[in-house]
Order: sequence, then C-alpha cells, then structure tokens
Amino acid sequence: MKFVLASMEGRFVDSTIKHSEKMKLECTYPKKAVIIQTSWMKQHGSHKENVAVLHPTYGVHIEDKYRGRIYFENTSREDQSLSFNKSTLEDVGLYFCSIVTYPDGVTEKVIEVIHPDAFEMSERQNNPVFAKPGGSVTFTCHYDIEGSVQQVKWERIKAGGTDTIVLCTSVGGRSFGSDFRNRAQVDCFGRASSTIVIQNVTASDFATYRCVATGRNKTFEMCFTVVATWDHKWFIIYIAGGTSAAVLLLVFLLIFCITTAYRKKKKRKRITEALFNALYPTQEEPGNNYAEHNYHSSWDTERGKEESSLWPTQEIYVNCINLRNDN
Repeated sequence: MKFVLASMEGRFVDSTIKHSEKMKLECTYPKKAVIIQTSWMKQHGSHKENVAVLHPTYGVHIEDKYRGRIYFENTSREDQSLSFNKSTLEDVGLYFCSIVTYPDGVTEKVIEVIHPDAFEMSERQNNPVFAKPGGSVTFTCHYDIEGSVQQVKWERIKAGGTDTIVLCTSVGGRSFGSDFRNRAQVDCFGRASSTIVIQNVTASDFATYRCVATGRNKTFEMCFTVVATWDHKWFIIYIAGGTSAAVLLLVFLLIFCITTAYRKKKKRKRITEALFNALYPTQEEPGNNYAEHNYHSSWDTERGKEESSLWPTQEIYVNCINLRNDN
C-alpha cells in the first residue's frame, strides 16, 4: 500500500463526504483485473479498525460494531461501495477501501467523512465548459497570487462531497485521486495558471470543478461546470426525430378532434329526431265526417289494436232518397 502525504493532516484524501444518516462511500475498480478481496477499514487513533470484508466466494463479513448499520448495495465486480443506513456522528473520520486484485496488486482509496458544519460549498460563479461522453475536457485556471504558489488543488464537486483530481505541490510533487489516476493529465504550475485535461468523460464527470491555488498570504479559487454538448450528426438526428414526433402528434390530435366532432353531430341528430317524433307524432285523417274514428295513429298501431276492442261500437245512419216511382 502506498500513501501520499500532502493534505493538511499529513495524508492525501481521494474523496470528502459530508456526514449524514444515510450516506454512500464510493469505491469502484474500473479495470479488468480479477478482484480477490475488498477490505474496508477506519482510522482509529494510530491504528486502523476493520469495518467489513467483501469476498467474491465467501461473501460479506461485517464487524459487530457496524452490523445492521452498513451494507453493500451492489456487489458487482466493479462496484465495492459501502453504504450506511443508520450512521451517527461517531462515524466521522477516515475510511480506507483496499482492493486486492490479480495481477494489478493492491489499490487503495482514502475517503474522509466530515462533520456537516465543516462542509463548505463554493458560491463562486461557475464558468461553463462543454464536453461530450467519451471525449475529453480541458480546464485552465488563471490565478493571481502575490509571491510563489505553494500548491494547486483540482477537485470535482458533487452533491454532499468532493473528489480530488490532482494535488500539485511547490516541490514538484503531484498526487492524483483514485478515480483520475489513469485518465487525467496536468500542467501543475505555469507562470500564472494551471491546466488539466480529463479523458474518457463519463456521466459522473458532468459536474462542477474547482481549482484552488494557495500562496503564502493569499488563496485563489475558480470554478467550472461541465455541460454536455451534442455531436453535429446526433444533433441533426435529434432535431429531425423531435420534429417528426411533433408532426405525428398533431396529426393524431386532428384526427381525434374530427372523429369526436362527427360522433357528437350524429348523436345530436338522433336526439333531435327522437324528440321531434315524441312531440309531433304522425296522425292519419279519418275516412268520413259522420262518425268519430275508432283507431289511433300509425306510431301506436299495436297499442291501438289492443284498446280498440274496449271502445263502444257506433252505428252509422245514412239518409237515402227514395227514387222509386209508384206510377
């Protein structure tokens, strides 16, 4: 195991996490080497105490002190992160994630969990920097510090914590964070600036970055925000796809409105005809004026047949002229 002495407390820290009841200490191994075992330990005074061990064959072992309060959310080959679900302020301190691999050997990440009151986020204006997944992004920090620069630190800021990208010291030392050792390049000390390049940009790299240059009597800070940009070809495809979807949606809405209006019109027509027939039934005129008709209208023929037998029968009298000649 190799430790780089550079931080205020004499130990280089890869990540800083603000303490909370539920928190996650991230530790991943992106390479293709075989992971033999992962050990989590915590600094306790001058020594380290065991927290948990993750073995691909024998499973997970958690110390009694942490049992019921920590767990491994994802036990995949790459992700060896440790999660807390019932953390207390006693869990504040330094944690070590040690991954034993073959044939690469041992890789260690140092994570510091700090008190919430000690965690400060920069409120400085961020400078936008554009990048696309799989590409690279470049930051240049122009600082104005009187006298010589003692150190320059580059960090990636995320919700509830920070990740160290690189720490440059005045003696020429440079220490990379565990997540950036194989994909970051840095020009630590220019005449009045520092530049870094991050390669193989991933989703987690679309975040805020901070450059802190420290002199003897002055500290300079500058922040950047990485914003996703579209490749020209994919941008055209995206616009064309969005336009096509919008046109299809408009056609669908037009057809729906026309169909709905047609159905409502037919329904109103049926209701109007029914009301008209109910209010103004069609009646037949009687055949003569000598007697009252004994039948109903055609629209109630059946009912009329049933009731016709109940009506009284009326005799019809006809005055005939006697045309007989007795002579």
